[in-house]
Amino acid sequence: MPDFRLFRAMFRPAAGYLRKNRFIILGLLFTVVMAVAVFLSGTLFLSKDPLDNRLIKVTVPRAFTTREIGSLLYLSGIIDNTAAFDFSAKMLRLDSKLKAGTYYFSPGMTIVNILTELNEGRAVFGPVRLTIPEGSSIYRIARTIESKGIKMDGSVDSLYIDGITEALKARFPFLAQSKTRSLEGYLFPDTYLVPDRMSVDALADLMLRRFEEKVLPAWNTSGIKRYTLHEVITIASIVEKEAQTDSERPIIASVFYNRLENGMPLRADPTVKYALSRPGKRVTYADLKVRSPYNTYLNRGLPPGPICNPGIKAILATIFPSRTEFLYFVSNGDGTHTFSKDWEGHARAVERYRRIRNEK
Repeated sequence: MPDFRLFRAMFRPAAGYLRKNRFIILGLLFTVVMAVAVFLSGTLFLSKDPLDNRLIKVTVPRAFTTREIGSLLYLSGIIDNTAAFDFSAKMLRLDSKLKAGTYYFSPGMTIVNILTELNEGRAVFGPVRLTIPEGSSIYRIARTIESKGIKMDGSVDSLYIDGITEALKARFPFLAQSKTRSLEGYLFPDTYLVPDRMSVDALADLMLRRFEEKVLPAWNTSGIKRYTLHEVITIASIVEKEAQTDSERPIIASVFYNRLENGMPLRADPTVKYALSRPGKRVTYADLKVRSPYNTYLNRGLPPGPICNPGIKAILATIFPSRTEFLYFVSNGDGTHTFSKDWEGHARAVERYRRIRNEK
């Protein structure tokens, strides 16, 4: 049987030293642990500028290593310490799990937040389901985004005032036809999966790409080439506001084309509402006198641009309208309309509608 007395004799001084200095040793261990914790927190929660919330677009190519991603973020002005980024990714065991894609990061984001988004692949497609109804104006789109709690880096309303830039024209050549700087009409109504924070520019790019995908193929096969795409989308926006049934959209589109061909004012109530700062449900006689290029009662031809962002049904109905001789239409009060070729027929239809409305 081994004799452990020798071993006990050898370690007795060390054990005594530990007992005597245990508080000093515990203090040193605590200091080391705290130092490591401070170092890790200073690395993981490091941000270039906590007050800078600008969103910067970054595209991470496939097969990029963690070090290459860190360099890309550094060159994009999002982080200022590539070593801390690389170390954090390795410590969290994410260095082989970062996904390619287009992201929007800010210099105010911490390294751990950036790594989390890269790991989860929160690229252009995000966790928020954003549905833009057909016929929404830019103002209404802005309110819809607010209601979903999506944080933007600026005002979506600015897309109405100064939305079409030279950079956008270069990426989307069809915008060069627009007579205004507004993106009204081109922000395609659809359901999008977006991040819970994004830039206004990213939103515009996303919706313009969808417009390009959905509209341009149909436009390229259209026979209505005497009108520009901008003019057709302008008409489609009016059709969107006037039509309530799918079957009538191409007919209503034909009415507006016929009026244009005959040199008649469009006389479309929705364009008058668009010109008003506080439109009511019905257009009054006083409203018809408002001075605006969008008032198609006072001005012949088309307004400067679309009055809303029409959906694909209204756009297709305007690209491929019915062939009719109708020049007038009036509501039947049930979502449908009565169409007429001349003023006399229209006057009778209006009188009939008034009688029906008074009898209710």
